[in-house]
Amino acid sequence: MVSLILSVLLAANTPTFLYQDPATDQAIRRTMQATYNLDLATARKEAQALQAKYPDHPVGYTLMAETYWWEAQTDPGNKTIEDAYYRANEVAVDKAEKALNLKKYPEIEVTAYLASAHGSYARFQVTQKGAFFSAMRAGLRAHGYAERVYQKDPMYYDIWIGIGAFNYFTGSLPSVIKPFAWLIGARGDARLGLEQLRTAIDRARYGQTEARIVYYTALLEDKQYEAAFRVLEKLISDYPNNFALYVWATDWFLRQEKHAEGAVYFEKLHQNQGSRRTAPYALLEKAQLQAAGDRNAEARQTIARICSIAGGDAVLLRRAQALERKL
Repeated sequence: MVSLILSVLLAANTPTFLYQDPATDQAIRRTMQATYNLDLATARKEAQALQAKYPDHPVGYTLMAETYWWEAQTDPGNKTIEDAYYRANEVAVDKAEKALNLKKYPEIEVTAYLASAHGSYARFQVTQKGAFFSAMRAGLRAHGYAERVYQKDPMYYDIWIGIGAFNYFTGSLPSVIKPFAWLIGARGDARLGLEQLRTAIDRARYGQTEARIVYYTALLEDKQYEAAFRVLEKLISDYPNNFALYVWATDWFLRQEKHAEGAVYFEKLHQNQGSRRTAPYALLEKAQLQAAGDRNAEARQTIARICSIAGGDAVLLRRAQALERKL
């Protein structure tokens, strides 16, 4: 009888994972879905609700930082967005570090969010600033926390994204960077990293889309172009409002110098998008590829089309006009 009472008391005091609460689980999923679809107002509203419900847990703060990462993808070089991202990410890290000391939530869960926040910073430094060495340092911190989670529970598959990314990218660094990476202990296995990312795509609770994004990047760097494009097209199909993904498709065409083919692809995408806000962004990428292929007159015509249908989208107009000045 005494042992039964003790076991009940211990169970009652055992921290539970957020996903064990169906309402919280769905709130996290709604936030992520809205973020990937660039419905950032909805995503931030959901993230703020999570912050209000769990003010001492990093979940809402980490998801909030992600909204600024995606916004930065749509408006590269915007200092206001960059500063908002850095502030949000700093808060997310602080909340996670303090939550570890609280011991109110499962250590595995909080540590995983801490790994995610540092990994997000590393990704931002690469994609927005081209700051590879600061990204590498942040990536090492992220990997350290990810390894802690993996050692405690190797079936916590969301953490496999960070582990897989670390293994792939530190295992396939350019030769000019690799010696410095080895000096600070960044050693990975690229093949293993790809396998780990595939596992995360299949088994992660929340990180399946993120795993697909990282996997796409890895395939692209590995010059597996056709396989990479299949992943990217599925992302574009799943998140039809996310025109930031169009820039990634442009990069795919540019790497292979398929300028004309890319322009045709984006014209078709523009037609398929109909009246969506994303449609003129497809034309913007078409103009980028026309310009890259030395078809400046055609690029100017495409920009004129953009300006005629852009409406009040100031970001789109600014980017189109910036491209026009380069022609």
